[in-house]
Amino acid sequence: MFELLPGVGVVLPGDTGTLRFGSDARTAAEVLAGLGPVRPLLGAPWIHTARWGDVEVAAHADQAGRAAAMPGELLVRSVVLSRGGAASGVPGGTPVILGDVDLFGYPAAEVVEALGDHRPPELEIRAGDGRGYLTSVALHAASPTAPAGRRARAAAEAAEVERALVELEPLWTTERDRWQLLEAGGGHLPCHRGDPQTVLLICNEAVARRVTAAMLAAGVEVVPEQL
Repeated sequence: MFELLPGVGVVLPGDTGTLRFGSDARTAAEVLAGLGPVRPLLGAPWIHTARWGDVEVAAHADQAGRAAAMPGELLVRSVVLSRGGAASGVPGGTPVILGDVDLFGYPAAEVVEALGDHRPPELEIRAGDGRGYLTSVALHAASPTAPAGRRARAAAEAAEVERALVELEPLWTTERDRWQLLEAGGGHLPCHRGDPQTVLLICNEAVARRVTAAMLAAGVEVVPEQL
C-alpha cells in the first residue's frame, strides 16, 4: 500500500520507508531501492523510478534554492504514482491511499466525489480517458512563499514547466510504446503511433524541449519528415 501524506511525502509499501519532500535525490533513490531496481530516466537524471505490483513510482527532484544547506542540490519536490493509460478500465491492484480513499480502487468520478472539498491543492489526478479509473496521481511539495518581482515570475514559470512535465511523463515512460516523434522543421513533434496525423502540440517551448529530450533519451521511435 502507498499512502499519500500532503506536505510530507509518500509512504511506500511494507517497511520500505517514506519518500519525503526535501530529501536529496540520492536518499530518494536509496528509499526507492526497497521496492526493487531503481533507474534514473535517461536525459532526465532528476527523476528516479521503481515499480511495485502494478504501480510505477517516480520521485521528481529539482535544484534547491540559495537558502538550502547545499545550494543547487537536487531535492525531491514531487512523487508520481502511475498505472499506464491502458489500465483505466480496471481498478488498481495496489492500494494508493489518501486519507481513507483508495485513489486507484474506485472509478475516477467516485474518487473525486469522495475527496470533495478535502482534496489537497498539492494533489494532481488523471484518468486515462476522462472516464473509468485513475491512471496517475502526483503529490507535490507545498509551494514556498513566492519571492518578489522577477524571481517570482521565474519561479512561477519554472513551477508551471515542472507541473506540465509530470502530466506528460507517460509519453516517455508507461505509454512510450504508443507514441512516436515526428521530425518536422528541424525539431520533433509527439504523435500517436497508430495515427501519425494526430500530433500533440505543446505550446510552451521550454516544456516542448524537455519532453522531446526525455522521449529521445527513452528510445521513442523517430519518424523522418515526409517531404
